[in-house]
Amino acid sequence: MSYLVLARKYRPQTFDEVTGQEHITDLLKRAITSNRIHHAYLFCGPRGIGKTSCARILAKSLNCEKGPTFKPCGECVACQEITRGSSFDVLEIDGASNRGIDEIRTLRENVKFAPSAGKYKIYIVDEVHMLTTEAFNALLKTLEEPPAHVKFIFATTAPQKVPATIISRCQRFDFKRISVETIVATMAAISKKEKFTIDQDALYAIAKAAQGSLRDALSILDQLSALSDEGIEAKDVFSMLGMVETQFLFDLTGALAQKNCPLALEILEKIIDQGKDIKQLNKDLIEHFRNLMVVKIGGKALGKLIDYPAAIKDMYLNQCAQFTLKDILRAIDTLIETQDIAGITESARMPLEVAFAKLTYTGEVFVQPPGVAASAPARPAQPQPQPAPKKQPEAKPAAGSGFTTANVLKSEKGHIDLTPVASKNPGKDDDNAEEIEEIREDVALPASVAAEPLDLAKIKRCWDTLTFAVSRERMSLATYLQEGTPLEFKDGRLTIGFPPKCAFQKEALEDQNIKQLVAKVFSAKLETPVSLRYELIGNFKPQEEEGIIKEALNTFNGKVVSRWHKE
Repeated sequence: MSYLVLARKYRPQTFDEVTGQEHITDLLKRAITSNRIHHAYLFCGPRGIGKTSCARILAKSLNCEKGPTFKPCGECVACQEITRGSSFDVLEIDGASNRGIDEIRTLRENVKFAPSAGKYKIYIVDEVHMLTTEAFNALLKTLEEPPAHVKFIFATTAPQKVPATIISRCQRFDFKRISVETIVATMAAISKKEKFTIDQDALYAIAKAAQGSLRDALSILDQLSALSDEGIEAKDVFSMLGMVETQFLFDLTGALAQKNCPLALEILEKIIDQGKDIKQLNKDLIEHFRNLMVVKIGGKALGKLIDYPAAIKDMYLNQCAQFTLKDILRAIDTLIETQDIAGITESARMPLEVAFAKLTYTGEVFVQPPGVAASAPARPAQPQPQPAPKKQPEAKPAAGSGFTTANVLKSEKGHIDLTPVASKNPGKDDDNAEEIEEIREDVALPASVAAEPLDLAKIKRCWDTLTFAVSRERMSLATYLQEGTPLEFKDGRLTIGFPPKCAFQKEALEDQNIKQLVAKVFSAKLETPVSLRYELIGNFKPQEEEGIIKEALNTFNGKVVSRWHKE
């Protein structure tokens, strides 16, 4: 006797043997028991989950000599012929190869004839969505009012391609992907019957690779069964399918958690040397961080949402403590972006390496290795031209007018040396970089405000000056700050409010490095240590202009376009 593959050998022969589709089989059994059998059924769902098997079982249930019954005997002539696929009353049609109007016309003529032996003539059309529009139209009338002895069972993996006129004439049943746990249990039982050994981790690896298809899982298991007489291990599954071992994923994410980019690149090199698919690695990393996100949010309570054995779930619980939720979400966003970039580039490796660098970057400034500068050819010292001293502007700012040209004063006392979060590169952050570069003077508070005690009112009056000082470092940050207004100043903490529409600006300013930069600028200008807090305000009211600026805006019905541009 020739070898029979596992997917065919263990194909279900009754509704009770169907795996993972109880919501379908229970309805069909009740319909048969109550003799409420529809003339047309549409079975929808992914591949390898039991659509065609259920169609055959339903056909046997209707034509069994003991039927109609939801437990066909499997021993009568009708049952055996349907099982072998040789029944004259149960016709299986491949919709992909019999998709034309001529085939449907032939079917329409044949439905007039009574069944040869069974109670019903049953047509099982697989991949029905492959029929042409003309073929569907030719089938409509027959499908709506078929002879009493005719039943139609359609199966498809793409129900969206089936015309609504066809769907409306059928009872639709949506099959679902089979869970990993169910596939693992089914494969374990089959492995025991076939008398070969396979460990739990290998079963889970196969089930995950099958993506909800029991047929695919049994095909992989069938292929692995001849691999080793000593038993199948997880590494065998990973090797055969080209998957990345789970331990590599934990090692790689561990390196990212430690901000150790060299180690992450070394692990990536090992994975590549094993011939693994880089794009698949990217997908696996996204899923890995998704699992970390789940356990970070819900702990063991949400461990059921992770398709792994208990031991690996514990590893996720331990590793998620190395990340903040913000870091995990950032990693997922970065890897998804990397996946998109890899799809349009020839190199799949380089985008992933860049992603690792982004995830491990801590904001430190690159320091040139010693000896590099010494190796460069020496240049003769060039005398530096001395700039002519700038004349102090004579205009005086009006009280509460905010920043004016008169506010730009050279002050040794107020001078600050700020280390930017990112390297200063004119033209990188915004279009105003050249303009900022021209402003070399430090920014001093208006003379009328500097002597006042520090409180919220003082901060509001010099708000434009403070934000201008920030613009010298990052124009974008100053623009974000101008969308808000000071709300409260208490115990050295300044609360800045933003309207709900500025949630993006608020989130950007809450970055730890950016918050430190802004606080450093504010502290230097106000000559007092200041910490920052940002808040979204539902009934937000922007800060009103004062003095000459307010009068000008009211007179000319104007608005403030820019506060810092030097004309």
